[in-house]
Amino acid sequence: MLRSGFVIAVIVLTTRAARAQIVNVQGALAKPPVSDGAIGAIELKLNWREGNNPLLDVGGAGSVVGRLGPVLGLVLARGEYGTSRGLTLTKKSFEHARTRIELDPHWRWEVFAQHEYDQFRRLSLRALAGTGPALQIVDDPAIALLAGAAYLFEYERLDNRAGAIDAGLRGTAHRASLYLTGHEEPGTGVLIIETVYAQPRLDHPGDLRLLGELSILSKLVSRVALKNSFTVAYDRTPPDGVRRYDTQLEVAVVVTL
Repeated sequence: MLRSGFVIAVIVLTTRAARAQIVNVQGALAKPPVSDGAIGAIELKLNWREGNNPLLDVGGAGSVVGRLGPVLGLVLARGEYGTSRGLTLTKKSFEHARTRIELDPHWRWEVFAQHEYDQFRRLSLRALAGTGPALQIVDDPAIALLAGAAYLFEYERLDNRAGAIDAGLRGTAHRASLYLTGHEEPGTGVLIIETVYAQPRLDHPGDLRLLGELSILSKLVSRVALKNSFTVAYDRTPPDGVRRYDTQLEVAVVVTL
């Protein structure tokens, strides 16, 4: 059976959004179905202000995690658009598909593909595909730890921003994608998810991307939880005019219907 959740996130505090190239998808796989079936979720965000500081910021995400025997599948899509006084503040989209096959109690094999667009990272297109093994280091009901290593092939096309030395640049790259992700339930109604990524370019290891993300979900009542998350992202060789690092701090109230 398909169990679907409808999630509304109300943002309380946000710093500058993380815009480095890595996007964490492991959180969606932290609690997959334990038997054959699927779990669906939709997340919506709306920030609308009028008056002295007008702002419209809308975003959403949808995901489906399904299991069929030893095969676990994930489909995830996100989008966001923000504007203020006629200026576009945010405009991006992201789609990711992943299959994880359990080879034995400890080893998994993953295959994934991804598409991304982000106006403010000057990313007209980023498409990638990859595959590799993952090792389930710990797999207990209260705590789990998974390490993965994959080869990925990526294609990028930058925008034609005036004055940028790499305007319209197109290129391909071969990278390693290394990650360590874990979750812990220290008490009833509390879930902690931690993930660290590193993606060095294979022919130029100095071209490195890093991401670290920590999320804490605290259940308030039956269908309401408080989410605190902090993200640090770093890109050693970003496009011209884009900073190397970004951070994001977010406090949200999550309601599941």
